Amino acid sequence: MLRLFSSNCLALAGAVCSLLASMPATSSVNAAELPAQKYIPAAIAVKFAEAAIQACRSEGYGVTAVVVNTEGNVIVQIRGDGARVQTVETARNKAYSAVTLAANHNLDLTSGILASMQAKGAVGVGTWPMPPASSTGITLFAGGVNLRSNGEIVGALGVSGTPNGKLDEGCALKARDAVGGML
Repeated sequence: MLRLFSSNCLALAGAVCSLLASMPATSSVNAAELPAQKYIPAAIAVKFAEAAIQACRSEGYGVTAVVVNTEGNVIVQIRGDGARVQTVETARNKAYSAVTLAANHNLDLTSGILASMQAKGAVGVGTWPMPPASSTGITLFAGGVNLRSNGEIVGALGVSGTPNGKLDEGCALKARDAVGGML
């Protein structure tokens, strides 16, 4: 019985080898053919966050600034002096929302996403066009700003901690203007 099993295994292995040998060879992909993806280096992400915190600090507010990549993963998160605990998650959610939702609406700011959704007839809870069980990490508060390199979104900056999201957004825009040339 053992001998029969061995013969069958050898026959199967031979058939597989013959099949593989008869298949056309595939060309290998060289590195030049792979798509290049731009990204924000950590050192520059830190500069964006620090510039946003400084912009809000100069107006008397302690904020948290978060920079995410195009997948919404945090590159850097800095909780500035005086920033409250809830600002950490909110800043991250603003950056995440900007980079994940903005492309769908051809926008760069979280403040514009809500207006765009409402203009298109989105229905949600109260005046917010979101489903009753919102997606984790999504917020439509102002303060999330996409970051671009030669017109291509490479990440986003989220700021939270002022009494008004438009102030958060203003600090994020100042940081983008100050540091954006490095991308």
